[in-house]
Amino acid sequence: MEFYAALGYRPPSASGASPDDCELSPLGLEDVSALRERFLGEPEGVLERVREELGAPVSEGAFVHALQDLEQSLREPEAALQALRQPAFRARASASLPPDFRFPLMTPEIPIDPSRTKFEPVADLRGWLLFSGKAWLHGASRQAPFRRHGDAPSASGFRYALRAPTPGHPVEVALFSQFGTGEYPARYIARQLVMRGERLDCAVHLGGVPYAGRQGEFDAHMAEPLEPLLPVTTLMTLNASVEMRSGATPFFRYLDERRGASRAKQVQEGSYFCLASERFQLIGLDTAYFGAGRHQEPALLGWLEAVLEEGRARGATNILLSHGAPYHDRVSRPTGLLEDLHALAVRRSWVDLWCWGSAPNGALFDRAAALPFVGVSVGHAGLPALKAAPGLRSPAPLRFLETRSRFPDETALRPELGNNGYVSLLLHADGTLGLQFLDWMGNVRCTASLARDGAGPLLLETFAEGT
Repeated sequence: MEFYAALGYRPPSASGASPDDCELSPLGLEDVSALRERFLGEPEGVLERVREELGAPVSEGAFVHALQDLEQSLREPEAALQALRQPAFRARASASLPPDFRFPLMTPEIPIDPSRTKFEPVADLRGWLLFSGKAWLHGASRQAPFRRHGDAPSASGFRYALRAPTPGHPVEVALFSQFGTGEYPARYIARQLVMRGERLDCAVHLGGVPYAGRQGEFDAHMAEPLEPLLPVTTLMTLNASVEMRSGATPFFRYLDERRGASRAKQVQEGSYFCLASERFQLIGLDTAYFGAGRHQEPALLGWLEAVLEEGRARGATNILLSHGAPYHDRVSRPTGLLEDLHALAVRRSWVDLWCWGSAPNGALFDRAAALPFVGVSVGHAGLPALKAAPGLRSPAPLRFLETRSRFPDETALRPELGNNGYVSLLLHADGTLGLQFLDWMGNVRCTASLARDGAGPLLLETFAEGT
């Protein structure tokens, strides 16, 4: 339908395949009616599911309005198309860039439209319902076959070599998550990664291709902006619950497309991996396929235990990468994921640095007695989220929290939106690590250095917030 296409939907390209076979299809009128009936029968249950999925306090009034708007749009698609082509002038004029707004990386190739509200939990609730609602109503699409390290066509075991850093030539790894929106902050982050060229050894996306990890969303919002990286940078991607709405079929297809395009640098075969050198290990987990935010599958736990133990035996720094988080802000109890990995990450202290992508903010956490690893939240690359408030309490000591708005304060533009960004991780020849939080405009927001005292734990030695 043209209305779907105008909102960015592209049907799957597989010959003879229906959307339900390989990805989540959008809501139709019958689905909207079913969702309305479910809401009337159990309003609190439906609202709780929507709030949990979007991570935002969606009100009953906002939900009812979005549902009515969606139903009317599907009944009168021509009128809905006309409204899309002619957005309200007042809304656009109230959020336009000042004529003198500039930053060094700014380019006309990536236009900046502050009035856009796509992917915002409330302002774009109609879009979320249309393109994710079927998963909330009927469940996700049929899952793609899972790929296990023992079944890989190669003998890799999903373990790959990481370049060893040399003096003056550290290994640089970019970490980013919730990137796959195609919106201007994500595209400016992609521009920064591409501009690093061969200096960027590895880039890891910690998952998040909304609305539902469809093939068209991967094509337009992952493959297209990140394609220039492939000849010179190893790109690794993790699975997330949003990708599982389409059964991870487009996710696995994207892995195969990367290897086919640039096989020398693109090595990833499955949804988990280990990139290892003598001093460092980057270990990516799938915390979505066998349950959202969990890692309980016995074979995967055994693989992870072996990788962590081998790294610890040779004195390497174990860096864990996941979409799911071990803890959340304002919640004292651990997540299910930390419970799954408690024996490895807490009791044995085999994890030195844990970076996750599910929380929509940039943050740096120090070690604690019950959490003996440094934590990094990097889930702020592309999704819009409310600006975080200072003074946030957390289960681990909070050293940095991204509290700036997306635009400088003097512009008075969208002050409610949080700043988007990513992390650059530097692995040095002497075994130390450097961290930099950078925002979508290229500003350094925080720097930190980490080091181990012999065979002791990884310690956060210095950190400083940028200007």
